[in-house]
Order: sequence, then C-alpha cells, then structure tokens
Amino acid sequence: MIEDINKKINVVKNQVAEKKVLEEKLKDLNQNIVMNEYELRDLEENLKKELHDVENLKKLSLSSFIYTIMGNKAEKMEKEEKEYLRAKLKYDDCNCRLKSLKENKLNLVNKLNDLDDCEKRYSELLDTKVALVNIYGSEEEKNKILKIEEELDCRLKEIKEIEESIDVGQDLYDEIKCTKELLESAKTWSTIDLLGGDIISSMAKHEKIDNAQKYFSKISTLLTRFNEELRDVNISSLNFSGMTKGIDIFFDNIFTDISVNSKINNSYNDICNLQRKVYDILEDLNKNRSRLIEEVENRRNLYDEFINSI
Repeated sequence: MIEDINKKINVVKNQVAEKKVLEEKLKDLNQNIVMNEYELRDLEENLKKELHDVENLKKLSLSSFIYTIMGNKAEKMEKEEKEYLRAKLKYDDCNCRLKSLKENKLNLVNKLNDLDDCEKRYSELLDTKVALVNIYGSEEEKNKILKIEEELDCRLKEIKEIEESIDVGQDLYDEIKCTKELLESAKTWSTIDLLGGDIISSMAKHEKIDNAQKYFSKISTLLTRFNEELRDVNISSLNFSGMTKGIDIFFDNIFTDISVNSKINNSYNDICNLQRKVYDILEDLNKNRSRLIEEVENRRNLYDEFINSI
C-alpha cells in the first residue's frame, strides 16, 4: 500500500517542483515584458522621427532646397538614412525580443495549466501516507519521513531550474552556431571581394552580413534569458561586449571593403569566444544535473528502505 503511494508521490512531487520554478519565471517574465513594451514605444517614436527627417529631404521642401543649393544634399541624405537604419535596427531588435518574451510566456502558461492541480494531488497523497504512518509508525519515524521529503523537494527544484537553464542555453548555442557559419561564409566572400571580386561576390558577402545581423538580434534576446536562468542556479552571467557591437556592426564605412572585412573577422572571433563559453557552461550544467539526479535516486532508495522497514 505505502509502496504504491510512494510511486505516485514521486511523480507528483516532480510536477510540484516544476510548477514552483515556472511560477517564479512567469513573474520575472511579466516584468520583462512590461519593460520591453515601454522601450518599444520609445523606439517607435524615434523611428517615426528619423523616417520623417528622411522623407523631408526626399521631397521638395525649404530644407531640401537649401541643401541642394549648398551642394551637400547627398551627404545629408546619407547621414539621415543611416540614422534611420540604426533606429530601425534597434526597433526591430526590441520587437523581436518582445515577441520572444511573449511566446515564452505563452509556453509557460500552457505548462502551468497542465500542472494546475498537482499540489492538491500531492497534498492528498501525503495525507494518505501520513495516516498510514500514524497507524504503523512512531513519532521519530514520521519526522524522518518529513525531513527526507523536504530534502527531495529541494533537490528536485534545483534539477528543474538547471533543466530550464540547459534548454535556453541549447537554443542560444544553436543560434550561435548558425551565426558562426554565416560569418565564416561572409569571411570567404569578403576575401574574394578584396582580391578583386565582382558584383556577385560583393552581393554574396552583404547577403551573409544581413542574415548574420538577424541572428545577432536572436542571440541578444536568448543571451538575456540565459543570464537570467544562470542567476537562478548561481552561475555567473555571461558578459559579451561583442553583442553590442553586433547590432550596428556594419554601418560605419559600409562601402569600404577593408573596413567591412575587418569587422567581419572581429565579429567571427567574438562569436567563437561566446560559443566556447556557452559550451563550457552547458557542460557544467549537465554535470550538476547528473549529480543532483544521483543524489535524488540515493535519497529515494534510502526513503524506500526506511518505509519498507516500518
């Protein structure tokens, strides 16, 4: 009888531990969504302003006429278009981050809905077991059972937090791998371009750069999430200064092949360093998870032996 109840308790106990972890994450996620919504509104206002400046120069206006007469309209137009592109990139980056946060929230809510009554079921099973121990066991045995239960709860919660970290870290690692491959290809085409390539090599290079920019936005979002997960498991956050550079990495002197080639190489080195750091952290997380799982199994074996001895 008690052995059957223990099996059911072990299943529900895992669910309770997972629910606690997810509820904490949902609370933090809601705060991040509100902050990013405020940021997106500010970026949208700035984007509209920059677009307005570009459109004013394109149409016949007093300022456009003055710049034309002075002979520097083209220079002014290039400056305004770059400012607009920077604003657009920052807006798109924030928008991508916000969408990712909302998708993550939806997934968490769905998981929590599936775990809605697990605490009630856990309490009912525990009450049944305690009732049986009250009949057959002593006060000392009851206290020992409660202590083991608390230790198991703690370890299971740690495992769930580590598993959440591993999931996000693996997603981040996959995005980094794709970005690295794009930058490798961009390096090849950039070298061909420097050695006297044609329009095809130039177009190929810039296509790889454009695709890498999109991955940088995804990496930025996932890196933020990964650092949040690492704090939950007491691992130092990743500090990647190259990510900030990546957001507007190819804007300055974009038509200078030597400058672009240098920035591609720097970005490639940065992404390789980040890949190694994420890999090392994932290795540590998996080792910690294996250690905790072993501890839980040992505790459960002691628990089962104790229950069977009553």
